[in-house]
Amino acid sequence: MSDKPSTLVLERAEWIFKEGDPGESLYLIKSGMVQIVKEINGTEVTLATLSDNEVFGEMALFSDLPRSASAQALVAVTLTHIPKSFIRGKFDSSDQLFQLGVTSLFQFLR
Repeated sequence: MSDKPSTLVLERAEWIFKEGDPGESLYLIKSGMVQIVKEINGTEVTLATLSDNEVFGEMALFSDLPRSASAQALVAVTLTHIPKSFIRGKFDSSDQLFQLGVTSLFQFLR
């Protein structure tokens, strides 16, 4: 895949990523709905339902840990796929204090 943002179109029920996958990108919902789910004690629990102009998948970008939850299209969905290399390129050229704050925030939220 390219190091630049691209459009991704998925059908209802398609998985965007699964819990445990490497966190190699984040996504912006252009249209449609996405469900964020996590397996807890053998049961799939919905953590969030997202729609147009919402972002997801960002948690794994700054922690370098695997995905902590899964994302699935609830309906046909059009996403902007933003690769980690694109985000990290912008991030790594930013102020060091900003970098420290963002990295600490994501580790705390995870």
